Amino acid sequence: MNRVSILVRILLAGSEGKTASACWVDADQGCAGYGGMSRQERFEMDCEYRRYLHQHLVPRYWDALIARYTLDAAERGQAIKRLGKVIASHAHPHFKFYAVLTWAEPQKPGQQGKRSSAILQADIYDMNRWDNNQGTPERTRRYWRSRIHEALNGVLDEAITAALGLLERQELFEPMAA
Repeated sequence: MNRVSILVRILLAGSEGKTASACWVDADQGCAGYGGMSRQERFEMDCEYRRYLHQHLVPRYWDALIARYTLDAAERGQAIKRLGKVIASHAHPHFKFYAVLTWAEPQKPGQQGKRSSAILQADIYDMNRWDNNQGTPERTRRYWRSRIHEALNGVLDEAITAALGLLERQELFEPMAA
């Protein structure tokens, strides 16, 4: 299991009991139970690392990781709102909110009505809906969306690097090398 997958598993630790979280917790079974630890011990360790990351990461980094990777709708919603406030853009707030929302939950491939993992309705990805009847040209809206998504991807990349650095300093990855 690679380091980013372990980071995602740690971020999902607060979602125990949900199917996707359980899959992530069990995904590294090939590592012999992670040094002989039981599933419950590994889960408790992940919760401790999650708390540590929350305390030590810059808030926008934490929000980017939560918005993109966790399952808790309330926690994600708050992170998305906070990210919308810190991302610089000429777009109006209504547009920025939808741009951040669709970045956090990219549209899944599949036919209409056949998406098994879709959380958002398909029409939410329609930029015409984001403009709030302001008549902004499509070219401008596409530019705004791409710049907002680029900025968020940059924050996410920085967040992953910072989080992995914190976990390395806590020697999380050392037992797996042995």
